[in-house]
Amino acid sequence: MTTQSTGFPEVNVPTARKTPTDGAESVIPEMKSKLRHMVDSGRDRVTEWKGGFEDGVRAKPIQSILIAAAVGAVIGVIIGRRSN
Repeated sequence: MTTQSTGFPEVNVPTARKTPTDGAESVIPEMKSKLRHMVDSGRDRVTEWKGGFEDGVRAKPIQSILIAAAVGAVIGVIIGRRSN
């Protein structure tokens, strides 16, 4: 049996897996670890942001109320124009 030259370099292709999940079993623990780290990091950031936000509202309550009212008015105008 002879092989023909295709002009492309030979590449060693690993044998096909028997089932699609054969390779996933080794990747799942690593992905779970990365996901857990990302969730923990996000939770820490939100907690820090929330603390800073609450401190700002307590320091300037009237300004916070006026800002919230202005944001609500802008959103109301945008939604009102979209529905017409």
